[in-house]
Amino acid sequence: MSEIKKTVLINASNLHNGGGVQVATSFVSEILSTNVMEMDVCIWVSTKVAESLESLGVDLTLFPNLELVNLHGLGAVRSEYNELLSRFDLVFTIFGPNYFRKKNYINLVGFAQPWILDDSAYSLLSPFDRFKTKLKFFAQKLFFKTSDAFVVELEHVRDGLYTKGIAKPGSVHVAYNCISSLYLKPETWQPLESGITSPNFKVGFLGRDYTHKNTSILPDVKRILAERYGLNVDFFVTFNEQEWANKPEAFRSSIANVGSLAVTQCPSFYQALDAVIFPSLLECFSATPLEAMAMEKPLFASDRRFVKDICGDFALYFDPLDPENVADVIASYIQNQHGKDSERLALAREHAINFSSAKGRAERYLEIIRTELDKKHG
Repeated sequence: MSEIKKTVLINASNLHNGGGVQVATSFVSEILSTNVMEMDVCIWVSTKVAESLESLGVDLTLFPNLELVNLHGLGAVRSEYNELLSRFDLVFTIFGPNYFRKKNYINLVGFAQPWILDDSAYSLLSPFDRFKTKLKFFAQKLFFKTSDAFVVELEHVRDGLYTKGIAKPGSVHVAYNCISSLYLKPETWQPLESGITSPNFKVGFLGRDYTHKNTSILPDVKRILAERYGLNVDFFVTFNEQEWANKPEAFRSSIANVGSLAVTQCPSFYQALDAVIFPSLLECFSATPLEAMAMEKPLFASDRRFVKDICGDFALYFDPLDPENVADVIASYIQNQHGKDSERLALAREHAINFSSAKGRAERYLEIIRTELDKKHG
């Protein structure tokens, strides 16, 4: 008698922007070429993830159990989809929290919320926003604590989950993030809707305008470069309409916005730049440094462990709380290294590509799923 297949839900219904969409897109596309015959896999993807898959040329009809599901935050608690969860042995929410009501399934959740583990960025918030943010992440922490097991992207996150008492001993698995295979397939890249044609040295930030990304430092950096070094440096960001509208006039008058990008447009954004800046204050992991290196672009980045563990000696580091230091690092590069570091950039690309891979990450995710199923079902 053949063994009954275990039923697994890959849940990407809550991912609507940013790096989460990229990771989900990568994982789902890799599933097609990965052996999951011993499992009955169902996939829920948001509209954004589905659009991202289609932009890569992935034929969604090849997935017999793929469904378009859009859930936002706590809305999942009251969603009718809760009634379907009892049929699954395991639910893997690629990035949590998982707000579904707990059923008799194994609750495997990806954790990438640094504010819960590190409070160093709260000083950037007003007292009222600090209170609201702490309340939000306290609630998220409670939902995370209902998880049976976690997937994280670096060891320091695993250690933090244990230290904070969020994860049970032995319940955290590490699966390294990586660049998308998209960056190895130039034929899949799509152009920017409006090109970047500045004659000046061009520095770009790719990402959402979350507080901890520390993008508010950019106008001061641009001003110091001009006043202290006589350098006209243009900065470009990729904010959506609401994020751009929320920035003060002083920011919008000195920084250029190319708008929110599709995943397949990101390589074209990097390609148009002379360098990439990453001034973040805290992360669990960000693929931006790897992507910048893969595109052979100089990377100016925060002198923080979450960057150095990824980039090693291949980034040019600054103090993200000191705009003068940021400007000093950028000016030093322009004046002394620009155009002379092709060998170093080629080595950085090799490092980024070899750090991990989309296929390797997908196989690691599936290995973790099998491990958790074996724990419960033997």
